[in-house]
Amino acid sequence: MKVCYTHFSPGAVVRERYQRGVDYLDHEFDLGFDDTLYLLQELKSDRNSLWVGSSECSLYFTFYTTEGTLWVDLDAMNGLWASSDVTLEAATEILRIVFEGGEFGDLVPTTDREWAAYSWGCEK
Repeated sequence: MKVCYTHFSPGAVVRERYQRGVDYLDHEFDLGFDDTLYLLQELKSDRNSLWVGSSECSLYFTFYTTEGTLWVDLDAMNGLWASSDVTLEAATEILRIVFEGGEFGDLVPTTDREWAAYSWGCEK
């Protein structure tokens, strides 16, 4: 699976524009589930992020420090675009679904909640 982990330097100052290689680094990998899950669990800064892409779906995770949850944006080939704050448990299941080639529905995996924002394209 194609993965990009964006890591900001702990001392990077807040500014309007950031410079790659100075303020942050993009680490691009082709990883399996376990290694990608490790990177997901390492999102400890609100500026770090993890992008995961497959032929069926793309995910973009960021750390949401105020509630201690993760924010995820999902764009699936079955026409679903969704975004929501999720627990690490739900984020792990979302990641597992992508690695296994599964599909998403109206509810955030492992919960009984609808996505915070979602829409189905004309394919559904």
